[in-house]
Amino acid sequence: MAASFPPDIVVLDSEKLLHARLARGKKGARIVQAKSYRLAGNTFSPAVVTPQLTNESSLADVLRRLRAETGRWDRASVLLPDSWFRINILDVPEMPESQKEADEMVRWTLKRTMPLDPALLRVRHEVLSRTPTHAKVLAISAIDQTLAAIEKIFAAAGIDVVLIEPLGVNIWNAITVREPNTSRDRIFFFIREREFTTAVFRGTQPLFVRSRNLNGERTIEQEIKLSASYLRDTLRTESVEQCYLAGSANGELSSVIGEQFGAPVHKVALADFSDSWPDGMDPFESELAACTGVFAA
Repeated sequence: MAASFPPDIVVLDSEKLLHARLARGKKGARIVQAKSYRLAGNTFSPAVVTPQLTNESSLADVLRRLRAETGRWDRASVLLPDSWFRINILDVPEMPESQKEADEMVRWTLKRTMPLDPALLRVRHEVLSRTPTHAKVLAISAIDQTLAAIEKIFAAAGIDVVLIEPLGVNIWNAITVREPNTSRDRIFFFIREREFTTAVFRGTQPLFVRSRNLNGERTIEQEIKLSASYLRDTLRTESVEQCYLAGSANGELSSVIGEQFGAPVHKVALADFSDSWPDGMDPFESELAACTGVFAA
């Protein structure tokens, strides 16, 4: 485990909070503590991009209970649903070397792709490739007001939030640190009850990342087939080495993905990344897998 990150991780969504405490194991991380807590139904309200924290006392009460049950700790990483972020791969002209100017350029580029003022966003970016006149940039953004409100409630409980990231990004981190290097295409699906994430990587480079809320208009099988059609037409993903399926999935979905991409499908399991975990945590397998990914970079 990376010493720069605390062992405590909180996975938060609109309905629940999951706390996990990790330690080193012989083959990977050991999850020495894990427990889920329900939030009040009005803790978060739907909003553009990132839900708004509308019932601060609900989150504060759960954190007080969590601290009382788990002992003293003062730092944590926080993982949020993929759909609370916008993950963009941007073509940016003349990427400046200065961090401040680079941030301004990324926000200016985002303005052309998002229906809101980039000044409202908290943006983290990473340059994937660069030439003298062009850069390809991965940008992860969320509404700053919501993230700041979450951080404030944690701070009031005596917990410093050192990291806020999407769940799916960290599941992928956990996968890739254990996989051999490749230059071929790999496809990642992460399915939760109300959201669906698709990502394509060529070697280590992300080519496409999209997360969307599920509204019941289409089945998961239909979503996968539509994604496959789009990826084949747009990215020419015709030589896929491996597909990965995480979250609330079954054998039928694995078969659909395998048929669509003509590649083997690996169902991501917590046992891939962790030596041990507490009993009763099977419903949170993908969330706990993401927790191990915090330490994979």
